[in-house]
Amino acid sequence: MPHDLKSFLSDAKAAVDVRLPGLLRKDAGSAGPDPLDPLPAAVRDGLLSPGKRVRPALVFLSGELFGVRRERLLDPSCAVEMVHAASLVLDDLPSMDDALTRRGRPALHIGHGEDAAVLAAVTLLTRAFGILAESGLRAAGSGKGVTPTAALDLVSRLADACGLEGLSSGQALDLRAAGAEATFDRLETIHARKTGALFVASAEFGAVVGGARERELAAVRSYARNLGLAFQIVDDLLEKAPASATGKESRRAPAPSFARHVGPEGARRLVGELTAHAVEAIAAFGARGRLLADFAALLRDRTS
Repeated sequence: MPHDLKSFLSDAKAAVDVRLPGLLRKDAGSAGPDPLDPLPAAVRDGLLSPGKRVRPALVFLSGELFGVRRERLLDPSCAVEMVHAASLVLDDLPSMDDALTRRGRPALHIGHGEDAAVLAAVTLLTRAFGILAESGLRAAGSGKGVTPTAALDLVSRLADACGLEGLSSGQALDLRAAGAEATFDRLETIHARKTGALFVASAEFGAVVGGARERELAAVRSYARNLGLAFQIVDDLLEKAPASATGKESRRAPAPSFARHVGPEGARRLVGELTAHAVEAIAAFGARGRLLADFAALLRDRTS
């Protein structure tokens, strides 16, 4: 892949966007898919809506740090994107954020019904783990993909990112946290799980496939943890803008956030500090970590 960040990210996004639809296709038999089944269309809309593919990019960037070829990381990065897409579908449900739009389009439950949206999220989650298993099985037979041992490692890390220390717990805490109860530590816990956990798993994916040692994994993990928290705070700031740049319209009362807790200026300072900590975490990699450092700055300064 090219060694300037803009080209790197463009190529990574294009590769993921091309690969994702094919990963949804399974042999449906000679009769083809059931025309009365609403789920395939809902799953496709939930997964293939326009997105920046930030988390897959992090998989590729971390893998680049350890010299991993892009084709070995493509399916694992798509698995991460499927989990992210599922989390957005669930986040938008009436029982959660009660969103009307996502990425400027009708939320999935608005366009396909709440039942289909829930089932689409479950389908995307299960398919993500299937993709990782298939990647390990394919490698065992052909030498391509990731090794079976690495595939099991990725499955374990992604499961952790989804569960009681990750996305699910973060969402539950977020929904229960009233503004007055949202202390700084509570907000950090919510966002470390709701956003940071999948950032950490994404960075770990590239490092694990690249055979990183534990000390290197710890550095990448620290980078991603700080990056994920900074990313969420920038999101909070963008949502407070007069015309939201996030493409999401929600009927839920404003959720607790760092932007509301410390004010916009305090939140921006915190983003700068977290970005600096992220870059510091990978300093030991020297010039090899340049793209990751540039990526942190890009997310810090984004306007959408």
